[in-house]
Amino acid sequence: MTSPARTIRVGTRTSRLAMIQAALFKDAVGVSSTQATVEIIGVSTIGDRQRTIPIPDLGQGAFVKELEVSLVLEEIDVAAHSLKDLPTELPPGLTLGAVLTRADPRDALVSREGMTLAELPAGSRVGTGSPRRASQIRARRPDLEVVGIRGNIESRIRTVIEERDVDAVVLAVAGLARAGLSHLITEHLDPRLFLPAVGQGFLGIECREADEETAALLHTVEDSRARRIADLERAFLAAVGGFCRTPLAAFADIEEDGSLVLEGMIATHDGRTVLQERVTGDPTTEPAVAGNRLKDALFAQGAERIIAVAEEAWVRRNQRPDDD
Repeated sequence: MTSPARTIRVGTRTSRLAMIQAALFKDAVGVSSTQATVEIIGVSTIGDRQRTIPIPDLGQGAFVKELEVSLVLEEIDVAAHSLKDLPTELPPGLTLGAVLTRADPRDALVSREGMTLAELPAGSRVGTGSPRRASQIRARRPDLEVVGIRGNIESRIRTVIEERDVDAVVLAVAGLARAGLSHLITEHLDPRLFLPAVGQGFLGIECREADEETAALLHTVEDSRARRIADLERAFLAAVGGFCRTPLAAFADIEEDGSLVLEGMIATHDGRTVLQERVTGDPTTEPAVAGNRLKDALFAQGAERIIAVAEEAWVRRNQRPDDD
């Protein structure tokens, strides 16, 4: 007699894009196993509820904390995340169980008049809620006005197409593709010139360390090459401190000869100072080693001071009058 299929409860944010990404995991399980089915459970996170607060001000893990609580309480078996939302340091008892094949890691420009970033007229308004994107836009086009926006992918596009509050927005290619909106892309931004966020394009699956049965299942859907690249990028973020309010980016790849390449950027919010470095290693190089080498190279250029100044400025902005 065939044993009944196990149901894997996957928790995800409640946005349309997050649900689409959870369905990708469901499909992957369907291909790899006939002994498991997947139930998708939506969980509301503080990052989704507090849409008027800038993302850096929400703190680390704003889009994952409630999902992790559900994992710890065993209300779900795994949590599906856009990997760029997942902190490098996870709560005790939880682990990154799998990284799925990477989608296009690039950022894209969606402009109302079909212009590229270089073609936008001086004074054009470009929307983004990301300090990293804002800094890189300002570095390349200081004559543009960067406007802070929040919301799901559809609402951000509406600010360009329907509401006309901005002339263009910068969004992740992966998100646009998964939402069926690739046709709106005006320009794909070169990832070696406009570095993406750490983990951009990856779907990461978090689980409980003690749940060996689920861990074994996740191993069957993981892309080992994607995991290697994701670990490199996350190692750099961990080396820098795991979370900071400074514009920061990283992009890793594996060359045809197997060598590892890891590029990183740390910049000021105004885009006037952009520090970018690149390190390489052989296939046996540990992610932590590469990540620390990249951090050291950037800190040697003055990145540590950039981070300190940004943190001090944030504390001053958010300090109450009665604080000591």
